[in-house]
Amino acid sequence: NNNNNHNVFNASTFTARVIASTGADVAACLTGAVGALSGPLHGGAPSRALDTLDAIGTADRIGPWIRERVLAGDRIMGFGHPVYRTEDPRSRMLREIALGFGGPLVDLAVEVERQVEEILAELKPGRELHTNVEFYAGVVMELCGLPREMFTPTFCAARVVGWSANVLEQAADSKIIRPAARYAGPTPPEPVPAAG
Repeated sequence: NNNNNHNVFNASTFTARVIASTGADVAACLTGAVGALSGPLHGGAPSRALDTLDAIGTADRIGPWIRERVLAGDRIMGFGHPVYRTEDPRSRMLREIALGFGGPLVDLAVEVERQVEEILAELKPGRELHTNVEFYAGVVMELCGLPREMFTPTFCAARVVGWSANVLEQAADSKIIRPAARYAGPTPPEPVPAAG
């Protein structure tokens, strides 16, 4: 992409594009993307956001539970996003779908969201954290009756179309992706000869 619009790829899409840039076939590209999505920080996040709701349990436990995590510097699963600094628009849409279902899990989720934002404003002023797509995605998939171990495969099935589009776009470019890296290890015991 030669224009000045900078997009940030998620890990699985970037993985698929790197593999495509080597000239590998579509199966290899999609297999690599699935491997990246299998990581708990990527595709595994919705079930972990639900685990947070399970750990809290009831509305009266929200405040103490969240305060303890924030003061310990722990991450609160389902909150914050590496790109979206404001509310994730996908989260807003999924919240509406969850509210359409209603029920105790949705009531708890909405109250957790409200209190997390309130407690963060108090304990970490200036550091806003909003729900990300995983928070309400987990709630909605649970209410649809999907077993938690199927959350990531369901996300995977939905992402294959996007991965494929990215693979085709990348395959049209004949250059291999070579990310830059800077060595930050110990100084070598002897000078390394300059590349000739």
